[in-house]
Amino acid sequence: MKALIFNSGRGIRMGKMTEFRPKCMVELYNSETIFERQIRILSSCGIKDFVITTGPFAEQLHEIASKYPYLHFTFVPNPIYDKTNYIVSMDNARDYLDDDFLLLHGDLVFNRNLVIKMLEDERPSICLYNEKKALPEKDFKGRFKDNKLKEVSINIFDSDCYAFQPLYKLSKKDLNLWKEKVHEFVEKGITNVYAENALNEISDKLNIIGISYSDDYIDEIDNEDDYKRVREEIKYYDFREQEVYESDDYVKTLHKVLKKNEKIFFVCSKRISSEVDLSFKDYDKKIFTDFSSNPTYEDVKLGVQQFKKDKYNIVVAIGGGSAIDTAKCIKLFSGLDNALDFLNKKYKYQNIPLIAIPTTAGTGSESTSFAVIYYKNEKFSVDHGSIYPNKIILDKNILKTLPLYQKKVTLLDAICQAIESLWSKGSNIKSIEYAKKSLELIEDNYKNYLNEDEKTYKDILTAANLSGRAINITRTTAPHAMSYKLTKLYNIPHGYAVALTIIPVWEKLLKYSKKDKELETKLLKIANIFKVKTIEESILKVREIISYMKLDKVEIKDKDISILLESVNEERLKNSPVIFSKEEIREIYEKIKDF
Repeated sequence: MKALIFNSGRGIRMGKMTEFRPKCMVELYNSETIFERQIRILSSCGIKDFVITTGPFAEQLHEIASKYPYLHFTFVPNPIYDKTNYIVSMDNARDYLDDDFLLLHGDLVFNRNLVIKMLEDERPSICLYNEKKALPEKDFKGRFKDNKLKEVSINIFDSDCYAFQPLYKLSKKDLNLWKEKVHEFVEKGITNVYAENALNEISDKLNIIGISYSDDYIDEIDNEDDYKRVREEIKYYDFREQEVYESDDYVKTLHKVLKKNEKIFFVCSKRISSEVDLSFKDYDKKIFTDFSSNPTYEDVKLGVQQFKKDKYNIVVAIGGGSAIDTAKCIKLFSGLDNALDFLNKKYKYQNIPLIAIPTTAGTGSESTSFAVIYYKNEKFSVDHGSIYPNKIILDKNILKTLPLYQKKVTLLDAICQAIESLWSKGSNIKSIEYAKKSLELIEDNYKNYLNEDEKTYKDILTAANLSGRAINITRTTAPHAMSYKLTKLYNIPHGYAVALTIIPVWEKLLKYSKKDKELETKLLKIANIFKVKTIEESILKVREIISYMKLDKVEIKDKDISILLESVNEERLKNSPVIFSKEEIREIYEKIKDF
């Protein structure tokens, strides 16, 4: 199976975005271009040969292809791209269409599972439709009879027509028939129509079967509005496709996942470094442990230097949030100039596999696309789609060695993340689903978990992961925004710092909810999850959980209040359903003293 990608269009409806690049070179949410994404996904599914038709700025596509020496590219230019439709590009490529092919347009953005589904389908020729989507006014529709494709056009709106996307899997036989009809059109000078116009004339001779993509994602980018919508929508499909391995022994599972020819950069704590060294003694590896519990910019910079020095090609993080955040930043910063300040650079997409193995049940960092590091003693947030781990291993047995104190404070972080996600401005159906399940698992299991009942470990690890997935969609809110300086000033764990702020923040929100129906609905939803009737009762429930931990009281000093006020993270604060004034934030910090 090979792939033909039409990239001969200019993208004139994209304005300045395509002034100096083809449409397929616009960047998505993770700084990856559409073209790079297509090559990455298709090659990961086994496609190794690509035929690429080109128009303007072809050299940019050649440069991308040069990054894949293990793939074969044939570039077919269309010198008259601005005077013809892609039917000419297909005709120019006809001599190379000598096999079964995936055929697709260069402005298509799709998820990986869709390609897998198409390739695994036993039928030799298939196309894609969506019976649940309204018929688009100006885009392709497909007409079907007995599930067989009869016509593709922008001008059909009948009951047997469905939303359609131009990604085909074609047998050599069907492709030969289509390309010959295309050649007839071009020979007659019919060059300002779609290649599908030729297909329509011979559809009775073809056997292209339609399959629904309603459970997957595929869409084209024609204009700036499409671009804004698609770059936002696709990331959630990518997040769901993270490969998750549930395990009883992460070492054995990791052996199955890793390949012996990979150069592996492990990021883990000193505590487990000797175990990692012994368990993977036959691998070409580096074990990086030079980072603190609150990792700094300098820690990451050192890691990047070591990663790049010996040209490692995969990162494996084993640890809590600190190890995973450090690994994420090493991956992201490795694409930048080592001599420059990473924090001021525009991040680039990094196609470096990242595997995360959490050793705590708290942050869910293994399923988020952001990290926290400290620069000059101040928190710095790194938020970029390409640091979302490709694969994770959830090993419940790791929790056996987690000290009780760490169990408590990391669990508090998971609880707070799930609650904040539920009231966040950015909550949606999926984030609510994740957060709800997380809190239900925690409430059912936290007492037994803290009493070392190993039967609860799987559920608690799942709950922490779900809390991470929830805030990956919504981001955190005021309690997190107010917690970071508490951690630094009083040397307390992050989870405990957030727990100190969540109750007084919640009580403030309760007052606002009396006049805000939407906020009241969100807070009552949380109460329902905790199986109580009122918001007040749900606050009391969580206060009881925090008290059950029996953690040492933190004495907030009056002289520190002004320092804390100045430290509040504005970015996280913006996600809150209510933006508190400085005086209200002061009152919240004051309340911590009475907690």
